[in-house]
Amino acid sequence: MLCFCLAIFSWTKIPPIFANPHTPENYKLLDKINRLEPIKAFSALDPPKGDNISTKNLYSKFGSLNGPELQALNQNLLKNYITNFKQQTLNTYIQGDFRVIKARPLNAQDRFMNGIVIKTEAMVKMNKFTEAQAFPVWVEIILPNAPADAAKNISRGDLLEINKNPFFTSVLNVQRVDRRDNDPIMNFTVVPLVYESPWNPPRKKDKFNIFPPKKLNLDASLPIFKL
Repeated sequence: MLCFCLAIFSWTKIPPIFANPHTPENYKLLDKINRLEPIKAFSALDPPKGDNISTKNLYSKFGSLNGPELQALNQNLLKNYITNFKQQTLNTYIQGDFRVIKARPLNAQDRFMNGIVIKTEAMVKMNKFTEAQAFPVWVEIILPNAPADAAKNISRGDLLEINKNPFFTSVLNVQRVDRRDNDPIMNFTVVPLVYESPWNPPRKKDKFNIFPPKKLNLDASLPIFKL
């Protein structure tokens, strides 16, 4: 009877733990038994498949999703990231010009515990005759394992250009910020998937290397900068 109960337990309880490492309880258990797969640093020659989307299209793609849909999307995005994109679904790479709002080092209370995070707003030219203007898209860029003091060299108003190469910056979390008298702001948390090149800060500050996180703190929420 004991063997039968153990067999039933193993058939019904163990597979869901391995199939859902993105839930905090399962993640902690897999970590304790050393069965967590390390977050992979992908090669630029063989990154996960995904859509490469401009700022405007990014807003169009996700702007119509409601609360439950965003919640389900974020769970799937996290699962894909933790499992190193084995399913290769729902992956979106961002590109565009972004203006820095603020930056700070990451710490043990954050989802990513080492590195820096940069909050930015998208800057978009509506046509070729006008200057770039702020667009209702915020992007917080996580740079895992970047030197903590690198955040001091990234200032409000600095401009960042993000293309698919060389970092393949992927959407990890999506949130909507509703506004009473204007269109919602869509807030995206993004993280590099390729780490072969050093990050080049604005204003010709010193370059620095980044590396994938060794472990995540799933008890911490996203986005990192509270909305």
